[in-house]
Amino acid sequence: MSQLPFRHFILLSGALLLAGVGATLAMEINQYHNFERFSNQYGSISTIAGTGEDRQKYLNNWHSEFEGKPAIQVELSRPHHAIADYQGNVIIADKDAHGIRRIDEQGQITTLAGTNQCADGGDQPAPAQQVALCFPNGIWVQRSGAVDILDTGNNKVRRVLPNGQISTLFHDPSGIETGRGLWVSSDATLAYYASGSELKRWTPEAGVEVIASGFKELANLALNDKNQLYVTDRNGHKVYRVDAKGNKTAVAGNGKIRGGGHGYPALETGLNEVRGIWFHPNGGYFLATHKGGQIWFVDPSGIIHLFIDGGRDHQHSGDGLPFNAVGEKISEPRAISLDHLGNLYITENDYGYIRKVSPR
Repeated sequence: MSQLPFRHFILLSGALLLAGVGATLAMEINQYHNFERFSNQYGSISTIAGTGEDRQKYLNNWHSEFEGKPAIQVELSRPHHAIADYQGNVIIADKDAHGIRRIDEQGQITTLAGTNQCADGGDQPAPAQQVALCFPNGIWVQRSGAVDILDTGNNKVRRVLPNGQISTLFHDPSGIETGRGLWVSSDATLAYYASGSELKRWTPEAGVEVIASGFKELANLALNDKNQLYVTDRNGHKVYRVDAKGNKTAVAGNGKIRGGGHGYPALETGLNEVRGIWFHPNGGYFLATHKGGQIWFVDPSGIIHLFIDGGRDHQHSGDGLPFNAVGEKISEPRAISLDHLGNLYITENDYGYIRKVSPR
């Protein structure tokens, strides 16, 4: 069994003299064991894409001969998100190669959208592989199989339909700054996306609006089953819930890179450059910290648990081992997602790996 924080052992044996202390301690122990049961549902970690041969920034590593090859034999170019669809494919924003990739159920990779050269391919419906993108930095995958793309280099959000046609949903006239958070409604009448220090919303009626600002540097965002919006502030080391009026409520992170930790309230814990976020059906959510190199899980009561303890400086290892085995297995995770079967996908470091942790 993993070691509990010292405070969890206070009066663990013997009679508890104070009912309030006893109730609090019982609740903490129960939370710990609930997480143990939760994490035991998961098995080994594996690499499903990327060879990790080059991490140079803005280098396009994509070659035409990669099409149809096993994804683990292909070099990716600083990918920034990977999300699975309901058909068993994994969609990847291959940012510095200006393309959106798809890994099929056999593990073969192909280009879903983009010409692999930075340009603006226009806005009218056309075959997605014939329309140029530029630094696509975020994606959202619909239940229907449609894929929405945060095309940051062109300041646009685009949609690829299941029939392979791409079109532009909208253009941001003020520009889209760094950030990869994107969420689009299935009927394409509402979108949220991250843009530097601003959280933006788009509707056909109002166009682009800034609904919240003052962040240090936004990264990813997610909506829970109550349609509440959560965003990660990478350089602010915090996670916020943002309401429809733009009011921000901190829900995780103490604003520092240290403090708290496994078994502590999420708001007391240092989240070193928190970037990834994804909700679990039980109401909790996963977080990925870039510089911390870790995957965390915040349970529905607001207690944070260390899910994967990673390393730094582009360390990459552990394939075939239990995800929670001793030793560092990931580094600098920039995004995380969960598919409908419970598989966990981690977009890992500048060398461009996509990792997978499957249920047992």
